[in-house]
Parts: sequence; C-alpha cells; structure tokens
Amino acid sequence: MIQEIINDILTQLTGIEGVATADAWQGDLKELLKQPKKIPALYAVYEGCTFGENQIVGGIQAPCNLDFLVLLIGGNLKGRAQAASTCYPFIEAVRSALTGHEVSPYGNLWPLREELVLAEGGILAYGLTYRMNNVIS
Repeated sequence: MIQEIINDILTQLTGIEGVATADAWQGDLKELLKQPKKIPALYAVYEGCTFGENQIVGGIQAPCNLDFLVLLIGGNLKGRAQAASTCYPFIEAVRSALTGHEVSPYGNLWPLREELVLAEGGILAYGLTYRMNNVIS
C-alpha cells in the first residue's frame, strides 16, 4: 500500500512542468543535499501513520492517518530571496497536483502543512506534508 501511494505521488510530481528531479527518498535531509542532483527537485517520503481508536465493525478496523512528505529542493546562486521566489511556483504546483488527489483504492491526499525545513546559502528545502485518511482492517 505505502509503495503504491508513493509511486502515485511520484507520477503526479513528474507531471509538474519545470521539475528536474522527482524521486523517492528515505534518509537524512542533509545527506540528500550533499548528493548531486538537478534542481528544482521533488522527493516523496513516507513520514508515518497515526492511529485512531480501534473499532470492531463487522471486523477489526484501525482508523489511521498516513502522512507523506514532499521535499522540494530549489535554489538560486544569487541568494535566499531569489531561491525562495523560484520555489513558490513549485509549492503551488505540488499543492494543485496533490490536493484532493485520489489514490485508488486507498483514499485522497489532503494538505496538512507546508514549511521551510532548511536554508543553506542559495539552497532552500521546503517540506510539504499531505495526509490520507484510511482504515486498516
């Protein structure tokens, strides 16, 4: 299930015009920044799951919220202000591509949080978190 959702998210991200890299990632953000890559880059990461109260309704069910992080890495050698202005259109494009997007049969993705996670020189990384409500039975 998780890999299928990540693959679907990556399909949506590769459709965004101007994106040089779209891939999955597991690991430390600083390690990712050290690797050579073409930017702007989008990486999909499974962040984890929070579970609601367990229920027995015709079977055992565990309501859960699956969180997926899209890391946007962008930059501009002129500085942070220019790097930020080049990142904003990609933040909006990811929002348009993923908000309400249905990953059948698992559910829809909804934005949860967008935040700056790293700024180093002219390189910025934004974390865009999307949540999917699901029931594991």
